[in-house]
Amino acid sequence: MKRLLLTTLFAFALACVKTEASMVVFDYIGETYVTPNNIERTLLVSSDDGRSYNVAVRPLEEAITNTDGDVSIPLEYLFINNTREDVYFKYNEFSNVLLQQDSDGAPKNMTAKIKNFGIVPAGTYSIMLEIQATDNQTGEIASVSSFNLQFIVPVVHELNTYSETPKIVVSANDVFKKSHKVVNEVSPMIYIRSNTDWVLTLDTRDFGDTIGDYYVRTTAASGKVTSRLQERAKITPDREIILARGKAPAENDYVTVEFSVESPANDVLRAGDYTNRVKYVLREGDE
Repeated sequence: MKRLLLTTLFAFALACVKTEASMVVFDYIGETYVTPNNIERTLLVSSDDGRSYNVAVRPLEEAITNTDGDVSIPLEYLFINNTREDVYFKYNEFSNVLLQQDSDGAPKNMTAKIKNFGIVPAGTYSIMLEIQATDNQTGEIASVSSFNLQFIVPVVHELNTYSETPKIVVSANDVFKKSHKVVNEVSPMIYIRSNTDWVLTLDTRDFGDTIGDYYVRTTAASGKVTSRLQERAKITPDREIILARGKAPAENDYVTVEFSVESPANDVLRAGDYTNRVKYVLREGDE
């Protein structure tokens, strides 16, 4: 009876001598980085036991989607750069992102990228990936895990104007005409890039003194501009004038702006060089 008991205890002890399963872990380094052509997220790939593995990734979804589900980026635009090559993916198929010759057991940096999709609306985008690690020595699958790859795209509002500072030149023929309107020589074109619905306004808080009545309106706009100021609006200090509104995404959309001055009623425009400051403001749409 004693012999049988010892044998049983010895067998139980052997059964308890078992190593924990190894795990290859994906994690993030830093925030999402957005350029006009790319959206990037740096990844850190490591193993909990410091050994080297072949690592393969299988997309479990056919597209990268935002949390609202109204924007979908096809899988063909996604790849991971492992510092040696760009690895592209097919739905439900494994692609090797880290091979034995690249892996010495030390943590590795990789970059997940969405490339050449165009402007991506602000929001959080994700795709579920399956991570499979194969032991380089035994050829056996060491671990299988899931990783929710996320790109957090911030709000992007950019505006540029390639025109000179608008000038209103009052000629000798205009000076003595009462209640006369003079328009700027060159109308500035405001170029807009935005990944949200947007509003373009004119901020007049630093407008200063005037020699007459100043007005602003828009004379042209690109197709994605949904509304714009077509009737002249009088410019007065400390005012916000809405010039145009548009929908996302906006890439090189434009609005052409016209400034004009009109002599006061029953008076003329006085001689002199006058500077009046206004500011273009691009912000997220409120409708």
